[in-house]
Amino acid sequence: MPVRTFRTISTIVPAYVGTIVPLNYAVNVDHEGVADFQKPESLTLEQAIGRVLLNLRSERDLNQVDVAVATNFGLRSIRTMEHGLQSMTIRSLDALAMFYSIPIEEIIIRAKLLRDKTL
Repeated sequence: MPVRTFRTISTIVPAYVGTIVPLNYAVNVDHEGVADFQKPESLTLEQAIGRVLLNLRSERDLNQVDVAVATNFGLRSIRTMEHGLQSMTIRSLDALAMFYSIPIEEIIIRAKLLRDKTL
């Protein structure tokens, strides 16, 4: 199937011909070029926690492999958690909080504040 490229604000998003993107949806592209289609006004708690984890990792100049190795999670798990595609257990969230040296409550508080901004 041929691939077309759509240009958004300073980001190039590859999309397969025939892909339908509703106009009321935003296209977010992460640093790996993965497009995430979601309504900008709706953010689930999982997505908010994922963004908090992504911010914590970025603040420390780490990549996903660094986090996966240090926490003994698989790379795919780190990716799905940061993209909000997976609900995390308390044990997983606690392990990440310990890795980032912040209380688990801080991750949840930041995520709730972030989610409330988008509602």
